[in-house]
Amino acid sequence: MFIRYILSLFLMVFCFGFLFTACEAPPDDAIMDAEDAIKAAIEAGAEDSSPKLLEKAQVRLQDAKMFSEQGRYKEARKKAESSVVMSESAMKNAQRIATTEAEPAEPGAESAPADTEAAKEAEVETEAETAPAEEGK
Repeated sequence: MFIRYILSLFLMVFCFGFLFTACEAPPDDAIMDAEDAIKAAIEAGAEDSSPKLLEKAQVRLQDAKMFSEQGRYKEARKKAESSVVMSESAMKNAQRIATTEAEPAEPGAESAPADTEAAKEAEVETEAETAPAEEGK
C-alpha cells in the first residue's frame, strides 16, 4: 500500500514537471512586435530603399504566425525576432537614404552610384540574417 502511494506520487510529480517544461506560451508579443516593426519600416520608406529585406521580414513574420498556429512556439518566436531585426535594418536603410538625399550636394561632388546603395542593402541584409544566430550563442 505504501509503495503504491509513493509510485503514484512520483508519477504525479513527473507528469506535472513534464507539463510545466513542455508548455511554452505562444509568442503573441513577439509577433506583434514584428508587425509593428514592419509597419514602421514601410512608413520610413523601406519598400523603395530595401524591398528585398522588407520582403524577407514579411515572410519571416508569416512563418512565425504559421509556427505559432502549429504550436511550435520556439520556432515562431525565433522567426518573429528575426523579422524584427530585418525590419529595423530596412528602416535604417530607408532613413539613411532619406538623409543622404536630403543633404545638399557639395560642388564638384558626384552622386553615389546605384551599386553602392545595393551593396549597403546587401550588407545590412547579411547582418540581419546573422544577428539572430549570434544571439543564440
